[in-house]
Amino acid sequence: MRESFPVFEYCIAGIGDILDSGDSPLTEDIWNMPLSAKKNDLTLKSLSITIGNYLLSARKFLEKDNFLFLRKGLKAALSCNVEVDEITKIIICLEKHGPFYHPIKTTAVLKDEKGASFVLNGAVSDMGLATIENEYQNLKQLSFDKFNQDKIVSKSFIPEVFGIDFVESDKGKIGFFLAHWFDEFEEFHVVKTDNKNKIGILNNDGSFSLIPDSKAIIIYTEASKILTFYYEIQSLKQIFPWHHAAGDFVVKINGDDVEVKLITVRGFNTLTESEDLFLGLFFFFVNLSLRMRIDRNEGTKEYVFLDESIVQACVDGFSIGLKENLKTNQEFSKSNPDFYNLFIKFIKDFDLKILFNVFIMISGSYNKNAPEGLIIEKNLEQHAKAVFGSIQRLKLKL
Repeated sequence: MRESFPVFEYCIAGIGDILDSGDSPLTEDIWNMPLSAKKNDLTLKSLSITIGNYLLSARKFLEKDNFLFLRKGLKAALSCNVEVDEITKIIICLEKHGPFYHPIKTTAVLKDEKGASFVLNGAVSDMGLATIENEYQNLKQLSFDKFNQDKIVSKSFIPEVFGIDFVESDKGKIGFFLAHWFDEFEEFHVVKTDNKNKIGILNNDGSFSLIPDSKAIIIYTEASKILTFYYEIQSLKQIFPWHHAAGDFVVKINGDDVEVKLITVRGFNTLTESEDLFLGLFFFFVNLSLRMRIDRNEGTKEYVFLDESIVQACVDGFSIGLKENLKTNQEFSKSNPDFYNLFIKFIKDFDLKILFNVFIMISGSYNKNAPEGLIIEKNLEQHAKAVFGSIQRLKLKL
């Protein structure tokens, strides 16, 4: 009897053996393990859903409507239509367990040995299910030029999305959405080494490869640029929340080239009550400078306030991102041709005392009894001084 196409294979990152090559579990113990048994899960639902339940539900999602979402992704990746009978194999590999999703790397292999990989984000917890549809819409919106609806091919800082749906398993509802996979990109975090803060790339085995400070500076410059690029000047909407400890940014380093992507957009809203465009952008900038310096040691341990060199990287990234933002926002820029220079003059006019008071006001939104709030309060004055110095070094656009 002729084997039907495509064949599904299942695996877990870090485990070499294929768990299943069809519908019969080959590694029963792993297949029947709870999807997540972390103590800090907000729901016990993830304890009842097994790895096998989850992977088979992912397959159901991919098979829906004659593999519609996967074919959309393949068309975007390969720039051509792909029929189902051209797909020989689909590899579903559970990558990790996050606070919201349990991402799966999904690889489609074609008859001509071409193929493409995608991320299949799946939510099982109440928190994840409440977030997933909103995040999908945010990514869908921001994957397109928000000003003229033409796709920004050269500004693909976030993953393109191809479909969302919910699967009813015998253990409950699971939400999935399919998106572009950033190949060879990895998480990065601060690593405490000999009482120094170094930046390390997270390896598959959980270890870290430390990188030179010069490359770390580029990472934080790029991260600041990306968030500023997607800031909406007129509506004051911004990407938030985001956090380095959650692995929201990823990096690919190839020789001297450093490329950074943002893999999640959990929220895109206005966070300030001010309607003034300069004040709204200034408050965004102040909060950006604070959050850019917060991570957790190796991503999961104690909170760390990153070194002062990150301040200049953040300010530089903000400046670059604002210029690119305005270049994209052509209609606004035509009616406000001097917006960049006027804003830079606006923030340069703040003396250190006033700037520090603004930081105190912004830091009030953090819980002072929580680790983030405590570390901000401890470093706030020195941080404000560093930001003040970096602002004064900003140059006007000619």
